[in-house]
Amino acid sequence: MAWVRPTLNNIYDRIISNVEKQSSNIGGLFRRSVVRILSKSLATVVSQLYGHQVIIKNSLLVSTAENDDLDIHGGEYGVNRTAASKATGTCTATGTTGTSIPVGTELKSPGGIIYVVDDAETVAAGSASLDFTAKTGYEGSDGNDDAGVSLTFTSPITGVDSTATVDSDGINGGADLESDEDYRERILVRKRQAPHAGCKNDYEVWAKEISGVTRAWCFPTYMGNGTVGVAFVRDDDDTILPNSTQREAMSAYLVEHTDPITGQTTGIPLTAEAGLYIIELEEKEIDFSIAISPNTTTVQEAVEDELEALLIADGGPGQTLRLSRISEAISAAASETHHTLTSPTADVACGYSEVPKLGTITWSDYD
Repeated sequence: MAWVRPTLNNIYDRIISNVEKQSSNIGGLFRRSVVRILSKSLATVVSQLYGHQVIIKNSLLVSTAENDDLDIHGGEYGVNRTAASKATGTCTATGTTGTSIPVGTELKSPGGIIYVVDDAETVAAGSASLDFTAKTGYEGSDGNDDAGVSLTFTSPITGVDSTATVDSDGINGGADLESDEDYRERILVRKRQAPHAGCKNDYEVWAKEISGVTRAWCFPTYMGNGTVGVAFVRDDDDTILPNSTQREAMSAYLVEHTDPITGQTTGIPLTAEAGLYIIELEEKEIDFSIAISPNTTTVQEAVEDELEALLIADGGPGQTLRLSRISEAISAAASETHHTLTSPTADVACGYSEVPKLGTITWSDYD
């Protein structure tokens, strides 16, 4: 039988009932009697004790633990919460040829994020390419930004223009501290599927240990016997597709990394390194045509949210998006009463290098 925490009023009523039973010879208690006031105070204290019991109960299980309690569970299985990471990028500064830009020079984005120049550079032919990293204290996804953004030098440098322009790759790699729900999922996977010295699940678990990686897939015999393909995305970045630097970092991590709990070196089997492929993904846009009732902006937005969630839950390289699941997602949208899905007309299959993306939705009234 499930334990249900009693409410404050339940506790108070029980205390009053007990007092009245124990003092039946003195008649009923007055509404504003001292005994009722003391009983109310006692009920408040008891309710807080019940609240503490709830905290203890929830902390016992991975499925209900939160914050530090969840970290304790993860630590016992060698699964650490991924830390926030710093965004990085490259920008072009302009100025007088021969002017030096020192390492540690700070740049500020329009959103107030501070970046630090990684290496000293000298302006040549009127410009200099600067690699930079978000300053300590500015970790997280807020540090990511678009290509073409103007960064401002926080301290002017004589001979260098006051702003620099972010290059075509934008600013990427910043990730927030892993949420309880994402962390909980990884711990439960570890509990339910123990490591097996390089099985399919091991690759996916290792991949998601890197900050910012939200989904990962492993394909045994990707290019034949003795090979394995790994694909991953970063849903919280401006673009979910990892760039070449991030793919190279993933390859290096899978080959060998140090377990933060045990201190032991772990990674893929030595014989698998030559056959490891980090798949370069591309987005596959999926367009929808939906006749819906009621055909209102509110319902359309709700359907769009459900389809976005479906593409994350069911969509991925080598996976098939089923029409039945699409229809189910549309029906789950708030205030939707009925609909007809006219496109796509068949299940949508993605190749190993494709990840689905919500394309254009064409709406019409349900007749």
